[in-house]
Amino acid sequence: MKVKKTDSKLLLESIRVVDGKAPLLPYHQRRMDRVRRVLFAKSSPIKLEKILGELELPSKGLFKLRIEYSDVVKRQELVPYLIKPVQSIRLVNADKVIYGKKYADRTGIRRCLEKKGDCDDILMTQRGHLTDASYANVALFDGKHWYTPSWPLLRGTRREELLEKGIIRPSVIREKDLDSFQCIRLINAMLPWGEGPTLDISAIRR
Repeated sequence: MKVKKTDSKLLLESIRVVDGKAPLLPYHQRRMDRVRRVLFAKSSPIKLEKILGELELPSKGLFKLRIEYSDVVKRQELVPYLIKPVQSIRLVNADKVIYGKKYADRTGIRRCLEKKGDCDDILMTQRGHLTDASYANVALFDGKHWYTPSWPLLRGTRREELLEKGIIRPSVIREKDLDSFQCIRLINAMLPWGEGPTLDISAIRR
């Protein structure tokens, strides 16, 4: 089966739309503005609120609004969203992956995902430090507090919200620190806190 090739220069925002509203929209706008100031400084602003206002958003249900853009919006798609169950995670080295900006081209992450074996997802590490799962940041619970890796591959919008609210704390977490935690939770824009897959730390296969 041929894999559809994605323009490596395209960036991506995946926005949670629930009952016709996008609760994290300010965080997505902030990230988009930050990236475009670096890559497309002379281009006109893209206003996400305007884009949503021009769409006929369903008044009920959970959807993902997928926006691919560069200097202008290239594609947008609204699709129903279901949370995928995750019961096991494979620890995978990702030293060669660079994903500081949310590019639509996820080739490096996809190659890491190919190493998951019979697990449902992966937990990537760089130089012995935890980073992210394939489609989510992570938070780990030590019995008192929730911590998230200080150096993720991508600073997700849900992660930013949870940090601002003090629900999670940044910390340098090494692979050898895993046994200090009780469980791990996947967090991204589509997964509100408490709804993301949460697994016992023993579900991470090394």
